Amino acid sequence: MLPAAGVIFGIAALFAGVVYVVADQVFGEGTGHFGSPEFGLALQLILLQVGVIVLTIVAAGFFGSDRWEVLALRKPRGGWRVMWLALIPMFAVTGIWTALIMWLAPDVLIGDLRIFKELLESDAALLAFIAIAIGAPLSEELMFRGFLYSGLAKSLLGLIGTGILTALLWTALHVGYSVFGLIEVLVIGFYFSWLLVRTGSAWVTIFCHAVYNAVIAVALYFVTLPPAVQAG
Repeated sequence: MLPAAGVIFGIAALFAGVVYVVADQVFGEGTGHFGSPEFGLALQLILLQVGVIVLTIVAAGFFGSDRWEVLALRKPRGGWRVMWLALIPMFAVTGIWTALIMWLAPDVLIGDLRIFKELLESDAALLAFIAIAIGAPLSEELMFRGFLYSGLAKSLLGLIGTGILTALLWTALHVGYSVFGLIEVLVIGFYFSWLLVRTGSAWVTIFCHAVYNAVIAVALYFVTLPPAVQAG
Protein backbone atom coordinates (compact mmCIF):
# COMPACT_ATOMS: atom_id res chain seq x y z
CA MET A 1 0.00 0.00 0.00
CA LEU A 2 2.79 2.44 0.85
CA PRO A 3 4.52 2.10 -2.56
CA ALA A 4 1.12 2.49 -4.25
CA ALA A 5 0.47 5.66 -2.26
CA GLY A 6 3.85 7.05 -3.31
CA VAL A 7 3.07 6.30 -6.95
CA ILE A 8 -0.32 8.00 -6.61
CA PHE A 9 1.22 11.17 -5.20
CA GLY A 10 3.93 11.14 -7.85
CA ILE A 11 1.52 10.76 -10.76
CA ALA A 12 -0.85 13.33 -9.26
CA ALA A 13 2.00 15.82 -8.91
CA LEU A 14 3.05 15.18 -12.52
CA PHE A 15 -0.54 15.60 -13.69
CA ALA A 16 -0.89 18.88 -11.77
CA GLY A 17 2.36 20.20 -13.19
CA VAL A 18 1.58 19.30 -16.79
CA VAL A 19 -1.98 20.64 -16.73
CA TYR A 20 -0.83 23.82 -15.04
CA VAL A 21 1.93 24.46 -17.60
CA VAL A 22 -0.44 23.83 -20.51
CA ALA A 23 -3.13 26.06 -19.00
CA ASP A 24 -0.56 28.75 -18.31
CA GLN A 25 0.55 28.77 -21.93
CA VAL A 26 -3.05 28.93 -23.17
CA PHE A 27 -4.64 31.29 -20.65
CA GLY A 28 -1.78 32.89 -18.73
CA GLU A 29 0.48 33.77 -21.65
CA GLY A 30 3.38 32.02 -19.95
CA THR A 31 3.36 34.26 -16.86
CA GLY A 32 3.53 31.25 -14.57
CA HIS A 33 0.75 32.37 -12.25
CA PHE A 34 -2.27 33.64 -14.25
CA GLY A 35 -1.99 37.14 -12.86
CA SER A 36 -0.81 36.46 -9.30
CA PRO A 37 1.45 33.92 -7.56
CA GLU A 38 -1.39 33.13 -5.11
CA PHE A 39 -3.75 32.16 -7.92
CA GLY A 40 -1.12 29.91 -9.45
CA LEU A 41 -0.40 28.23 -6.11
CA ALA A 42 -4.08 27.63 -5.37
CA LEU A 43 -4.69 26.21 -8.84
CA GLN A 44 -1.75 23.84 -8.64
CA LEU A 45 -2.91 22.68 -5.22
CA ILE A 46 -6.41 21.90 -6.49
CA LEU A 47 -5.02 20.05 -9.51
CA LEU A 48 -2.85 17.95 -7.19
CA GLN A 49 -5.82 17.19 -4.94
CA VAL A 50 -8.02 16.19 -7.87
CA GLY A 51 -5.28 13.90 -9.13
CA VAL A 52 -4.91 12.22 -5.72
CA ILE A 53 -8.68 11.77 -5.33
CA VAL A 54 -9.19 10.22 -8.77
CA LEU A 55 -6.13 7.99 -8.63
CA THR A 56 -6.89 6.81 -5.08
CA ILE A 57 -10.41 5.79 -6.08
CA VAL A 58 -9.10 4.00 -9.17
CA ALA A 59 -6.30 2.26 -7.25
CA ALA A 60 -8.70 1.06 -4.55
CA GLY A 61 -10.32 -1.15 -7.16
CA PHE A 62 -7.08 -3.09 -7.57
CA PHE A 63 -6.92 -3.94 -3.85
CA GLY A 64 -10.47 -5.17 -3.35
CA SER A 65 -13.59 -6.19 -5.18
CA ASP A 66 -15.45 -3.17 -3.80
CA ARG A 67 -13.41 0.04 -3.96
CA TRP A 68 -15.89 1.85 -1.67
CA GLU A 69 -15.27 -0.75 1.03
CA VAL A 70 -11.52 -0.41 0.58
CA LEU A 71 -11.89 3.34 1.09
CA ALA A 72 -14.28 2.85 4.03
CA LEU A 73 -16.94 4.95 2.29
CA ARG A 74 -19.83 3.34 4.12
CA LYS A 75 -22.53 4.49 6.51
CA PRO A 76 -21.00 5.01 9.96
CA ARG A 77 -21.96 2.76 12.84
CA GLY A 78 -24.40 4.71 14.97
CA GLY A 79 -25.85 6.57 12.01
CA TRP A 80 -24.97 9.84 10.31
CA ARG A 81 -25.52 11.86 13.51
CA VAL A 82 -22.18 10.61 14.86
CA MET A 83 -20.47 12.94 12.38
CA TRP A 84 -21.80 15.94 14.28
CA LEU A 85 -20.97 14.39 17.65
CA ALA A 86 -17.42 13.74 16.47
CA LEU A 87 -16.87 17.49 16.08
CA ILE A 88 -17.20 18.15 19.82
CA PRO A 89 -13.97 16.47 21.06
CA MET A 90 -12.05 17.74 18.03
CA PHE A 91 -12.90 21.39 18.57
CA ALA A 92 -12.56 21.07 22.36
CA VAL A 93 -8.98 19.77 22.13
CA THR A 94 -7.83 21.98 19.24
CA GLY A 95 -9.49 25.02 20.79
CA ILE A 96 -7.59 24.54 24.06
CA TRP A 97 -4.34 23.87 22.19
CA THR A 98 -4.74 26.95 19.97
CA ALA A 99 -5.52 29.15 22.98
CA LEU A 100 -2.43 27.81 24.76
CA ILE A 101 -0.15 28.48 21.79
CA MET A 102 -1.69 31.91 21.27
CA TRP A 103 -0.76 32.68 24.87
CA LEU A 104 2.74 31.14 24.86
CA ALA A 105 3.94 31.73 21.30
CA PRO A 106 1.49 33.84 19.25
CA ASP A 107 4.09 34.61 16.55
CA VAL A 108 4.51 30.90 15.86
CA LEU A 109 0.78 30.35 15.45
CA ILE A 110 0.43 33.41 13.23
CA GLY A 111 3.37 32.21 11.12
CA ASP A 112 1.63 28.88 10.49
CA LEU A 113 -1.55 30.64 9.38
CA ARG A 114 -0.10 33.49 7.35
CA ILE A 115 0.20 31.66 4.01
CA PHE A 116 -3.46 30.66 4.19
CA LYS A 117 -4.46 34.19 5.12
CA GLU A 118 -2.58 35.57 2.11
CA LEU A 119 -4.27 33.09 -0.21
CA LEU A 120 -7.72 33.92 1.18
CA GLU A 121 -7.11 37.66 0.73
CA SER A 122 -5.87 37.33 -2.86
CA ASP A 123 -7.65 36.96 -6.19
CA ALA A 124 -7.46 33.21 -5.53
CA ALA A 125 -9.75 33.38 -2.47
CA LEU A 126 -12.44 31.08 -3.90
CA LEU A 127 -9.93 28.55 -5.23
CA ALA A 128 -8.07 28.65 -1.92
CA PHE A 129 -11.26 28.00 0.06
CA ILE A 130 -12.17 25.07 -2.19
CA ALA A 131 -8.66 23.61 -1.80
CA ILE A 132 -8.69 24.07 1.99
CA ALA A 133 -12.26 23.07 2.84
CA ILE A 134 -13.00 20.46 0.15
CA GLY A 135 -9.91 19.35 -1.73
CA ALA A 136 -7.68 18.71 1.28
CA PRO A 137 -10.25 16.76 3.35
CA LEU A 138 -11.26 14.56 0.42
CA SER A 139 -7.78 13.83 -0.96
CA GLU A 140 -6.07 13.35 2.40
CA GLU A 141 -8.79 11.30 4.09
CA LEU A 142 -9.34 9.03 1.10
CA MET A 143 -5.60 8.40 0.98
CA PHE A 144 -4.68 8.12 4.68
CA ARG A 145 -7.84 7.02 6.51
CA GLY A 146 -9.24 5.11 3.52
CA PHE A 147 -6.71 3.59 1.13
CA LEU A 148 -3.67 3.26 3.42
CA TYR A 149 -5.55 2.35 6.58
CA SER A 150 -7.57 -0.34 4.85
CA GLY A 151 -4.49 -2.08 3.50
CA LEU A 152 -2.06 -1.64 6.39
CA ALA A 153 -4.57 -2.66 9.07
CA LYS A 154 -4.51 -6.19 7.59
CA SER A 155 -0.73 -6.38 8.07
CA LEU A 156 1.22 -7.12 11.25
CA LEU A 157 0.74 -3.48 12.25
CA GLY A 158 -2.86 -4.12 13.18
CA LEU A 159 -5.34 -1.36 13.94
CA ILE A 160 -3.23 0.47 16.54
CA GLY A 161 0.02 0.33 14.60
CA THR A 162 -1.72 1.43 11.42
CA GLY A 163 -3.39 4.30 13.25
CA ILE A 164 -0.04 5.52 14.54
CA LEU A 165 1.74 5.11 11.20
CA THR A 166 -0.94 6.82 9.11
CA ALA A 167 -1.11 9.68 11.61
CA LEU A 168 2.67 10.10 11.39
CA LEU A 169 2.63 9.99 7.59
CA TRP A 170 -0.20 12.51 7.47
CA THR A 171 1.74 14.79 9.81
CA ALA A 172 4.81 14.50 7.57
CA LEU A 173 2.66 15.77 4.71
CA HIS A 174 2.38 19.05 6.64
CA VAL A 175 6.11 19.60 6.96
CA GLY A 176 6.79 23.33 7.05
CA TYR A 177 4.48 23.95 9.98
CA SER A 178 5.98 24.88 13.31
CA VAL A 179 6.55 22.17 15.92
CA PHE A 180 3.35 23.31 17.64
CA GLY A 181 1.43 23.05 14.39
CA LEU A 182 2.78 19.57 13.68
CA ILE A 183 1.80 18.41 17.17
CA GLU A 184 -1.75 19.57 16.55
CA VAL A 185 -1.87 17.77 13.20
CA LEU A 186 -0.52 14.60 14.83
CA VAL A 187 -3.11 14.67 17.61
CA ILE A 188 -5.90 15.19 15.08
CA GLY A 189 -4.46 12.30 13.06
CA PHE A 190 -4.66 10.00 16.09
CA TYR A 191 -8.22 11.15 16.72
CA PHE A 192 -9.23 10.54 13.11
CA SER A 193 -7.73 7.04 13.24
CA TRP A 194 -9.78 6.34 16.36
CA LEU A 195 -12.90 7.73 14.69
CA LEU A 196 -12.36 5.46 11.69
CA VAL A 197 -12.09 2.36 13.89
CA ARG A 198 -14.98 3.45 16.11
CA THR A 199 -17.42 4.33 13.32
CA GLY A 200 -16.08 2.21 10.47
CA SER A 201 -16.52 5.10 8.05
CA ALA A 202 -14.13 7.52 6.40
CA TRP A 203 -17.12 9.82 5.79
CA VAL A 204 -16.84 10.81 9.46
CA THR A 205 -13.21 11.87 9.19
CA ILE A 206 -13.83 13.60 5.85
CA PHE A 207 -16.68 15.57 7.44
CA CYS A 208 -14.68 16.53 10.55
CA HIS A 209 -11.66 17.50 8.46
CA ALA A 210 -13.80 19.61 6.12
CA VAL A 211 -15.60 21.43 8.93
CA TYR A 212 -12.35 22.07 10.79
CA ASN A 213 -10.63 23.50 7.71
CA ALA A 214 -13.68 25.53 6.69
CA VAL A 215 -13.98 27.12 10.15
CA ILE A 216 -10.31 28.10 10.11
CA ALA A 217 -10.58 29.48 6.57
CA VAL A 218 -13.65 31.59 7.38
CA ALA A 219 -12.08 32.85 10.59
CA LEU A 220 -8.86 33.78 8.78
CA TYR A 221 -10.81 35.65 6.11
CA PHE A 222 -12.34 37.98 8.70
CA VAL A 223 -9.43 38.23 11.15
CA THR A 224 -6.60 40.71 10.65
CA LEU A 225 -3.15 39.31 11.31
CA PRO A 226 -0.29 41.59 12.36
CA PRO A 227 2.20 42.36 9.57
CA ALA A 228 5.13 40.00 9.18
CA VAL A 229 8.34 41.13 10.84
CA GLN A 230 10.97 41.89 8.22
CA ALA A 231 14.40 40.43 8.90
CA GLY A 232 17.23 42.90 9.27
